[in-house]
Amino acid sequence: MELKSEKSIKDYLEKLPDDTIIKYYLDVEYSPFPVLLIEEYTRRFKRKTKNEIIKDLVLQTRLAKKKTKELGSMAKKHKLVDDVTREKSEEIIKQAKKKGYKISERLASKGSILGSKLKKKTKSGIKSGIKVKENLQTPKHRELDLLKKLGDLQKAGIITKKEFDEKKKKILSKI
Repeated sequence: MELKSEKSIKDYLEKLPDDTIIKYYLDVEYSPFPVLLIEEYTRRFKRKTKNEIIKDLVLQTRLAKKKTKELGSMAKKHKLVDDVTREKSEEIIKQAKKKGYKISERLASKGSILGSKLKKKTKSGIKSGIKVKENLQTPKHRELDLLKKLGDLQKAGIITKKEFDEKKKKILSKI
């Protein structure tokens, strides 16, 4: 590995785009050059004194110590980061399945009620019932409630921003 001078690292940091600097700043405890990174960040976004920078470094040090303790605890229990991630993922999936099951039960129930009403009112009940059910528009407040629930799912990390945006577009086109 080639050793870099402080000047070369500063030059490198100056050439990086703002979003990369912000990303590096948020993960500063993993950086091999935290002081230089903090100086570049503050040069661009916040003018801080050296004391404020040192205070930030102390905070980042505490956070790094806390993470190190957590990792040490996991190592003592012979628990890997992948195991913890898997457990959290399984828990999120379980919650999503429960919510999805409840929603599908409600939809199935409402669909069957609408279908039976349509059968009673028309001679060609089944054919017209299917057509009406496919073309049926739900009231605006239901669409908005569904949109709110999707937002909650996104905040909980169950669905991605991209999935949320796709569903949102579909819902808004119905209103």
